[in-house]
Order: sequence, then structure tokens, then C-alpha cells
Amino acid sequence: MTIDVTKYSVIESITDRASTIEFWDNDIIFIKLKDDIQIELEDSKKQYLFLKSKFDGIHKHLILVESGLDTSISKEAREFSSKPESNEMTKATAVIVKSLAHRIIINFLIKLTHQQTMKMKMFDDKQSAINWLLSLK
Repeated sequence: MTIDVTKYSVIESITDRASTIEFWDNDIIFIKLKDDIQIELEDSKKQYLFLKSKFDGIHKHLILVESGLDTSISKEAREFSSKPESNEMTKATAVIVKSLAHRIIINFLIKLTHQQTMKMKMFDDKQSAINWLLSLK
């Protein structure tokens, strides 16, 4: 089943040092990481607290992450992001990868989150990632 990804509206959008976060009317939260930036522990914690503030305690988040060009993540931020308590409010995360380095990091995170309740999968294109997330609703 193919879903037209252009058929959504942005309900709310915020921008911080490392990313732009959009809440779409199809229940997906889109996190677009900025180009040429390293995600630090402080950035990961801010995103976590913001997403937690939007969690109703029942409906877990569907997250779509698109990395920027030359985006990297610090070891501390990577460790924080892979902890079960960091993902307790997330049903699934789809990550659009743009480089071999991103693919290696995401494969590592997928292995760490494999034993959690959150599903995580990587994609080469946005359409496939959105279709996968919407199939989990």
C-alpha cells in the first residue's frame, strides 16, 4: 500500500541548535537534523524532554529522523539515545540515512534498541520511511 506523503500538514514546528522538529497531522513527528553539526548530549536531552512533554501517556510517538549532511553524534548522545528509558514513549523510529557513516551508526543503534519495545529501521528514502511508520499505527 503506497501512501502519498505529500498529504499531511504541519501542526507545530520548533527549531533548536541541532534540528527542526515538526508535528504532522498524520501522527508522525519529523526531526530534521541540521547540516554540519555534531549532536551533543545536551541536544539529545532537550529533544527527549520536548517529546516527553508531548506524550499523553497512551499513544506512543512515531518518529521520522532525517540526518543532515555531515551530521554526527557524540558518544554521550548516542549512549543516551539508546537507553530504554529514552525510548519509552516511542513506538517506532524510521531513520533516513544519507551516508555510509550514518548507516554504520544507525545499525549500531538498531542493535542496541533491538531488545526494547521501540522498533527502529533505516531507509534510503522518505517515502518508504513514512509508509513503514504509518503501517504501524
